[in-house]
Amino acid sequence: MSFAIAESRNSHIANINITPLVDVMLVLLVIFMIAAPIASHTMPIDLPQGPPQTASKNVTLKLAIEAGDVYTLDGVAMGQQQLRQRFEQAAAASGLPVIVEVRANPEAEYQSVAQGLALARNAGLQNFNFLQ
Repeated sequence: MSFAIAESRNSHIANINITPLVDVMLVLLVIFMIAAPIASHTMPIDLPQGPPQTASKNVTLKLAIEAGDVYTLDGVAMGQQQLRQRFEQAAAASGLPVIVEVRANPEAEYQSVAQGLALARNAGLQNFNFLQ
């Protein structure tokens, strides 16, 4: 058996036609040249400013929660009923924001801490700082 080698009179080398690629790249170049100055254009805007910062003082209550349901507010030990009354007085009497700084002893029960926070929350206090 013999094989014949085909002779190609019109032998063409397969190449990629880059003309459409160049056309597309030139169109994209023109589009980006037009769009770039528009995208980098800045416009001065006068934004509204917040209210002036005044040196307002906050009322700070220091709540310490110890083991055995012992609550101390500003250095005075008290029970839950007295604590609730003090929180209500502080929320009603002060026109300034009231911040409660909470320091819980690691040996205090979770329930005691949750009850102390609930008393403050029910009295209308919303700002809490938790300290270690």
